[in-house]
Amino acid sequence: MNDKKILVVGRSADKDLRIAFENAITKKFVDAGLNAISSHTQFPDFKPAAKITEQQKKQIRSILEQNSYNGVVLTVLKDYQERSREVGAEKYETTVYYGGATYPDAYGGFYNYFYLPGTYSSDQVSLKTEGTTITSKLYILETVVYDLTQEEGKQLVAWTTASIENPDVSPSIASSYANAVAKGFKSK
Repeated sequence: MNDKKILVVGRSADKDLRIAFENAITKKFVDAGLNAISSHTQFPDFKPAAKITEQQKKQIRSILEQNSYNGVVLTVLKDYQERSREVGAEKYETTVYYGGATYPDAYGGFYNYFYLPGTYSSDQVSLKTEGTTITSKLYILETVVYDLTQEEGKQLVAWTTASIENPDVSPSIASSYANAVAKGFKSK
């Protein structure tokens, strides 16, 4: 891909997110000596997250060819999940007896204890369900790199998928992700 003109596309309906990912990945590729350009700077009205018709497919191919793009890096949010869990919710409490004069006579022998009504089930145990609900957000991202000079079906150069849990909303997420993509891309 060293001699390619690469278009970096962030496929997102959120314009700010698209720009953040495109800029971060483009910067990493340029820093590595590649000729990469963010799609939002060249085609600001392009809506990469919209469904594409057959006519638009032809237009995209024409635009790439007319502008001499022969490489594409495409990043897509593949999945988003929210997970909730309770922390500190399952706390069991019961009375504990120790040997000596403080425990009931039934505890002194196995048979007396075994037939004691309170030993049939957990009816002497209480469950406390007070806890804190923690919700985590999980984003699954995918980046694919294509060499458009190759024949259809053999254009894939690299593919990576990553999950990011509870990202903060700053651009550092895009930068961190771009670091991982660039690192993986350079290692080949």
